[in-house]
Amino acid sequence: MEQLNLLTESLLNNSIDIDFGIFIKGLILSGLLASLIKFTYMKTSQSLSNKDSFSDIFVPLAMITCLVITIIKFSLALSLGLVGALSIVRFRAAIKEPEELVFLFFAIAVGLACGANQFLIAIISLLLIISFLFLKFFSISKKKFTNKQEIDVNIMQVSINSQTISIQQIIDQVKNHVSSLKLKSANINETKQTYSFILNFKNSNEMNKFFEYSKKISNKKVHIELYTGLNVFE
Repeated sequence: MEQLNLLTESLLNNSIDIDFGIFIKGLILSGLLASLIKFTYMKTSQSLSNKDSFSDIFVPLAMITCLVITIIKFSLALSLGLVGALSIVRFRAAIKEPEELVFLFFAIAVGLACGANQFLIAIISLLLIISFLFLKFFSISKKKFTNKQEIDVNIMQVSINSQTISIQQIIDQVKNHVSSLKLKSANINETKQTYSFILNFKNSNEMNKFFEYSKKISNKKVHIELYTGLNVFE
């Protein structure tokens, strides 16, 4: 019984001695590496959701993971407490595509490595994974560009940052240039509306007219992006 009490006291009263110099270094490095992950996601992702908004969480996610690992690695009691907390708290984040989950795990892994002071492993692993992602992206791009079949599926993403502008106004203008228009996804909150559409143009002339229209109305309140194959027109 006495041995059990001594073990309990040692677990609960064990002081945490953290080297703040190494901790700050790990925190900054995790943020920088997560920024590279965000850049890679923005350039290589084929996601239809709002990539810029989603990728903003990569940096704080990696830094928070680094903080948590730095604290619990010095205390078994805190480690067990974290396991108990995670068994109660359930995250209900809406992951629309598997690719999003991969990049979230990528950011968490970088935070884990930096929190464990494995800086060299974090840097080397990140560079290798990013290189693989870009090679995969360029190889897919090359295949699609060498494909002689006409790409007849286009994706339009509309971002509205004003409550005075409705998506119906945009649709009324776009439908004059397309033969079909289908809503793929919508993300609406108090400050911003983001819509993704699948559309087919009547002909190349109508596509050019649409480009002129999108350039004319694009401002701080409305932004339109058109993804046709792998080319992005703004």
